Amino acid sequence: MQGYGRRCVWRLAGIAALGFVSLENSVSAAPHVVIAMTRGLQNHLIAPGTINGRPATFLVDTGAARTFVRADRAAEFGIRPLEQQTREGGRLFRTGVVEDLRIGGVRVGANTVALYSAEQLRGQVPGAGGKPADGLLGLDVLRRQRAVIDCRSRRLVLPNRAAGSGATFAAGAAALGFTRIPMTLNRRGSLTVPCTINGRRGRLIVDTGTFVTGLDNDAARALGLELTPSRLTARGFDGRVRPLELTRVQDLRIGNVRIEPQQFAVIDIFGKRPARRAYIGLGRIEYYRALQVPKEGPIYGLLGNELLDRHHGVIDLESMALFLK
Repeated sequence: MQGYGRRCVWRLAGIAALGFVSLENSVSAAPHVVIAMTRGLQNHLIAPGTINGRPATFLVDTGAARTFVRADRAAEFGIRPLEQQTREGGRLFRTGVVEDLRIGGVRVGANTVALYSAEQLRGQVPGAGGKPADGLLGLDVLRRQRAVIDCRSRRLVLPNRAAGSGATFAAGAAALGFTRIPMTLNRRGSLTVPCTINGRRGRLIVDTGTFVTGLDNDAARALGLELTPSRLTARGFDGRVRPLELTRVQDLRIGNVRIEPQQFAVIDIFGKRPARRAYIGLGRIEYYRALQVPKEGPIYGLLGNELLDRHHGVIDLESMALFLK
């Protein structure tokens, strides 16, 4: 849920997961807790937790700067409301305090969360088993906990705070055949990694809340990629529906990892296009102008769950690196 107008929750099918031996054995010797996650119907990673002692599920979202909880369950969860609001993705949300937030049994402690309604998002945040999630687990918690996220094996590793050390994956990664790619947190709060598309350098936002990898419309055109219209659409965090084009990329590299030639979604990620309405077939497509935020460097798009899964992605927020095979 970044200030970029917010990336899209792509409505395409997803795949899931293999064993966890490599990550569990390679996390450094410091005591840590390994939390099993599940895949939602839209390929998102779902983690269990509790809010003030009550069971809850969270969509793990590295594209969200803040942790969110459903407003319609705030009273049930015992969340203490605050007067101030927060602006995320061009929208205002009420806030509240969770006195005891736990993820997979690991106590995060007190945390201020944003409260969202289904009406604000024009639909619930997808969870496991076709049910809505109770919230989004964002970078505020994930970075503070120095989390390691294994996208392929669906495991979230958090350090045991009593041991006073992190759960760094970096130490044993090379021996397991992983390539380390440094991540940078830009001033808008997005995790980014270096990439090249057809030899031209840029960056991708690492976003586990995005279902499939997508390129920004203007970036794709500037790169000279051929775009093909489609009947597909994508619904963003703000609930707006955007049309989706397709393009084939022959030479994509993330860090030094070469990605096989394939087709990618192309969409107006940064909300720069003028507001207008059109009718395509039976579906009305709405373009909209989101909060205008200048791009910090050449951001080409969003690195989503399907590539992270296929290339055994491990997001290490202790060493601030993405590991791929």
